[in-house]
Amino acid sequence: MLAPARLWLCVWIALAAGLVVRATGREQHRGVLLDHVEFGRRLLAGADVYGPWRSDPDAPEQPLHAPYPPSFGLLTAPFAVLARTCGLRAARAAWGLLQVAALVALAWVLRRVPTGRSPPDQRTHRWLLVALWLLGARFILRDMHGGGGNLINLALAALAFALAEGGKGARAGWLLGLSLATKPTWLWLLPVMWLFGHRRTALHAVLAGAVCALLSLALLRFDAGSWQRWFAGTWAFGTQADAFAVPAYGFPPFEWMNQSLRCALARWLGEVPAPLAARVAWGMAPGLGLPVDTIAWIGRAAAALLLGGVLAAAASARAASGTARTLVFAAALTASLLLSPLSWKAHHVALLPLLYLLLRSLLEQRSRWTLALLVAFVPCCAIGGELLGDDTAEWLNSGYVVTAFDVVLLLVALRAAQLARRAPA
Repeated sequence: MLAPARLWLCVWIALAAGLVVRATGREQHRGVLLDHVEFGRRLLAGADVYGPWRSDPDAPEQPLHAPYPPSFGLLTAPFAVLARTCGLRAARAAWGLLQVAALVALAWVLRRVPTGRSPPDQRTHRWLLVALWLLGARFILRDMHGGGGNLINLALAALAFALAEGGKGARAGWLLGLSLATKPTWLWLLPVMWLFGHRRTALHAVLAGAVCALLSLALLRFDAGSWQRWFAGTWAFGTQADAFAVPAYGFPPFEWMNQSLRCALARWLGEVPAPLAARVAWGMAPGLGLPVDTIAWIGRAAAALLLGGVLAAAASARAASGTARTLVFAAALTASLLLSPLSWKAHHVALLPLLYLLLRSLLEQRSRWTLALLVAFVPCCAIGGELLGDDTAEWLNSGYVVTAFDVVLLLVALRAAQLARRAPA
């Protein structure tokens, strides 16, 4: 009979093999990873990284990866070289292995940062990970199958937090800076780290981001056009009042799967355009029909309240227990899903640390409220169109059920952090 440690290693190997085979088994000449490879190739060639592109032969041409900064190509450039020398399948397999490594890193972090009254024993931690994988399978599989980099960014941010908590601020800052340079969704982690007292981490993260930006600019032959376009497009998209309007600079148009707070408010407070409403097969309740400018101001006020709550909790957790800071860190990741104008299904791997904390809380406190929340999470958020059917999934998307759970989970995390602050540091 295999020892528990060897059995657990076999579980990881089987998981990695299954996920990598799944990622490499899809059609070779379409998908997000093909976009990543092309983005990296263009950066290395000093070409326009946002030029017209079509990875799907059946789709119209559009700007390549418009929401990503040019420095994102630093992450994907090695895979562009691998695709050129060994083929696209090898690049897909390598990217899949990197995503599995990100899962391993997250598991390592969750074992070592404070997540409860005392560190979980190895056996408990393993069962918690299995439960976490089941709860987050929809998001994990979507990110890995689509070739997304969200697990990679999550691992970099989580490792940065763990290292900062361990007193290794400079190393933590470079990991966080790399994460932000490739995908600045979690920009809010900079003030959170600063308020935690990890100022060295925050400063090194800014330095690392600047180095990555300069390196990408050098690869582009110091032509700042791509960076100027990205800043202009990001500002225009982030400040766009009407969520249903066609964005400028080739940024993604409205989709029901976009579960950001801005889209949820536009759906329930405004008036949904008839073509979008017609895509929901089961029909949908009308919104309140408020003016676009009114909804925009409500959205800004709601975002300010959410971000203010996270920053206030971070400031209060500086001298509190490590569990309080871990909860605030998880809350900041959850807040990013609401504050970002784009929150696809794969982006919700950001919920994994908070879901782990809730599972630990359930074991320690046996709270019926926590149990009810996690049980409700399964049919509402953890099951996708593969089991429910596309029509049901689209109907749930149009109701912004996942967004509602994001808000509830964020409030639960902030409340738990407040309670944890009462524990001795």
